[in-house]
Amino acid sequence: MKKVLAMGAMALLCVGGVASADSIPALPSDSPVYFQFNNIEQVNAANNLVVPGYAPAGTYLDGLQGNWGLFNISSIQNGAALASPPHNDIGGGATFFADDGAGGSVGQVTGIFYGVDFTSPTTATNGVIDIYWHAAGTDTVDSNCLAGNTCAPDATTVSKFTTGNGGVLLARLDFASGIVPGNDSVFLSSSTDPSTQGGSGHADSFANVDPSAGGAWASILNGNWFWIDSSDAGTTRGDGPNELRDVRFSTFYNADLTSWNGAGGTVGLRSNDPARVFTAAAVPEPATLTLLGLGLAGVAARRRKAVGRA
Repeated sequence: MKKVLAMGAMALLCVGGVASADSIPALPSDSPVYFQFNNIEQVNAANNLVVPGYAPAGTYLDGLQGNWGLFNISSIQNGAALASPPHNDIGGGATFFADDGAGGSVGQVTGIFYGVDFTSPTTATNGVIDIYWHAAGTDTVDSNCLAGNTCAPDATTVSKFTTGNGGVLLARLDFASGIVPGNDSVFLSSSTDPSTQGGSGHADSFANVDPSAGGAWASILNGNWFWIDSSDAGTTRGDGPNELRDVRFSTFYNADLTSWNGAGGTVGLRSNDPARVFTAAAVPEPATLTLLGLGLAGVAARRRKAVGRA
C-alpha cells in the first residue's frame, strides 16, 4: 500500500515540476511572476548598430538595430495580478530567487536583447530577447560589469551574458505590438528620445515566447495572460486571436553610460525594468501521465481488494 501511494505521489510531483539538476530556477505554474532586470545597452536612431559576436543577432532581419543590450535578472518574485483593468498588470511580492553576484552559490539569469528598430524618436518595432542560465561557478557578471566599468560593448562581454562559459538558453521572446492600443506597428513606446545624450525616461512593451527556440522556461512563460487591443478587433481588449501577450516590460533608462557611447551618435544607457508574466499551467509529459495513471490505478485496485475482503 505504501509503495503504490508513493508512486502516485511521485507522479503528482512530476506534474507540478521540480528544479533540474543544474539548479535552473523553477518558476511556479499558473501564477503571476515579477522579474527585476538591470541592463546595459546602446541606442542609435539611425538603426545601424551591430551586435558584436552574437550570431543570432547577425542573422535577425538585416543584422542591424537601433537598440541592443545585455541584462542580468537580479530577482524573481511571486507576483500579484492587479484586478482592474483585468489582465493588464502584475505587481511584485516575495522574492524566491535572488542573484548573489559573480561566483555566488545560486547561479545567474542573464541575457541579451537585439533587433529593435526605431520608427520615430519615441517608438520602435521588431526585437528579440534571449534569456540564459549560468550555473553557480560559471556566473561572472558583477556590479562593476553592470556599471560599464569592466564590461565594454564587445564580443567578450556579449559572451559573458549569453553562451560563454556554458550558458544555457532558457527562452526566446519576440517583442510584439499592443503597447499603443489599436496600433500593430509600435512594439515599444518611450516617454522621451533615448538617443539623446543625458536624457532619461521610461519605455513600455509586450513580448511573446518563441516556442521554436526551445529552452527550459519556454513553455511556462507562454501564458497568454495579458490582453491588448489590436487594430482588427474593435475596442474590446483580449477578444481577438492576436490580442494576447505573454510578457509585459516597463523599462526605466538613464543615458549616463558614457563608457558605452560610440561613433555616429551612439549613446550608452543603463536601465532597469520589471518584467511581468502570468505563467502557463503545467502540462504533464506523456510518460508522467502514464506514471500517474499507474499510481492511481494501483490505489483503486488496493481499495477494491480491501472492499472485497470486507
